[in-house]
Amino acid sequence: MTNVLFILHSSLKLLISYTNLLSEEDVASRIKKANGVFVQLYPVWRSLNISKKVKIRIFNTNVKSVLLYACETWKTTNQITRRPQIFVNKYLRRIMNIKWTDKITNEELWRITHQKSIDNEIKRIKWNWIGHTLRKEAGAIEKTELDWNP
Repeated sequence: MTNVLFILHSSLKLLISYTNLLSEEDVASRIKKANGVFVQLYPVWRSLNISKKVKIRIFNTNVKSVLLYACETWKTTNQITRRPQIFVNKYLRRIMNIKWTDKITNEELWRITHQKSIDNEIKRIKWNWIGHTLRKEAGAIEKTELDWNP
């Protein structure tokens, strides 16, 4: 009996580590894609004719939406949500022209740019997805998957 429990425990640990790996790979892929979008928009970020408020809106609609696409499927651990947050902070500082020598905390940066932490945004997106799924008909695949118990 203990051998069976050990095998199940080992299999479960392997499954959990595989799930974490998939989430980490997905996050890395989303960061690369969002970085590509940011680079394509360099003329916007350098422009002196566009206000910082408009630049932040462009960042949210173009870069952040690519970054957070399908984030409702990510396993949300501190390690996984930290990397997108670092990405967002780095590029918000570039848009706002804040140098590393300026002593501005991340919270102050978020307040200036009217942003929320990525962790809170991912939670909001997940709750929206769960609400959407719960409103589905009884036979919908998404709804039956919520009841799945291994």
